[in-house]
Amino acid sequence: MQVFGIRKPERDVVQRTGVYGIVTDSQNKVLIVKNKLGYFLPGGGVQEGETHEEALRREFIEETGYEIEIVRELETVAWYIDTPIEYFLQVFNKGIFYEVKLKKRLTDEIEADHEIMFVEGERATDMYSDAQAWMIYKYVLSKKYKPLIYTNIDKCEDRVYPLRLAARCIIKTPDDKIVLMKSDKLNICGLPGGGVMRGEDVRDAAVRESLEETGIEVCCLKEIGASIEYSNMLQLTYYFSAQAKNISNNTQLTNLETNWALYPIFVDINQAKEIISNCDGLLMHEEFEVASMSRSRNIAALSEYEKILCLRF
Repeated sequence: MQVFGIRKPERDVVQRTGVYGIVTDSQNKVLIVKNKLGYFLPGGGVQEGETHEEALRREFIEETGYEIEIVRELETVAWYIDTPIEYFLQVFNKGIFYEVKLKKRLTDEIEADHEIMFVEGERATDMYSDAQAWMIYKYVLSKKYKPLIYTNIDKCEDRVYPLRLAARCIIKTPDDKIVLMKSDKLNICGLPGGGVMRGEDVRDAAVRESLEETGIEVCCLKEIGASIEYSNMLQLTYYFSAQAKNISNNTQLTNLETNWALYPIFVDINQAKEIISNCDGLLMHEEFEVASMSRSRNIAALSEYEKILCLRF
């Protein structure tokens, strides 16, 4: 069982079991509940004497007003939840997820301050629980962004994982070159992109990161796939292809990127794979060597991009 969040050893832990439903509509948008704490998948704690299915049906009526059909059980994952500071506890929540269909609306009276909405999975980046954000990728978005590569999958149950979302672009210029970000100082090279901010659509993050790192305004994003990487965190990276719209030298690198002396280079796709493969610099983060993981996922994305180009022509 995968465990998400951050374990705070100074706090005592209480156990809880919850049940949650993943509902999608005809456009593959996912049903989200918003309340004063944030964004959630519908569901909640199992009460004494309830079966998991009974609890899920009750929670859906309370939070959405809908009667449901439970299609199938999907997976069980767990996560740590901080209680208010005066209790100084953490809840270890074992969450059982189900594929669910809405039936008829039984009531308009739902829990106070609850709002229900269908959103594109790419926009569901501000979930209260990292585990629920991961479930949305795994059972909704993975149909659109197929996994290109798994790194350290054998370690997925070895530790407690915070989730980091990232977005990267293969940018094609008018002269059929693509853009890489290179550091001679560290001997590393990769595709432009970086972290998705909380609440930011992953597609908007790909556009923003491309502009900040390369100075290039991009358009015409198309999905390539995603990489799943277990290290000191679970990193889920979305990959896109894009067209260069406006090219300038106005980059906005972070302090870390400036310290690494990153700069954009323009190469053809075969050169790109060769350059990335030959940039064998090391970059340690805790006990993990992240530069080699970056090389593997970027090459996987470029290989998938080549396949897509072949299919188009």
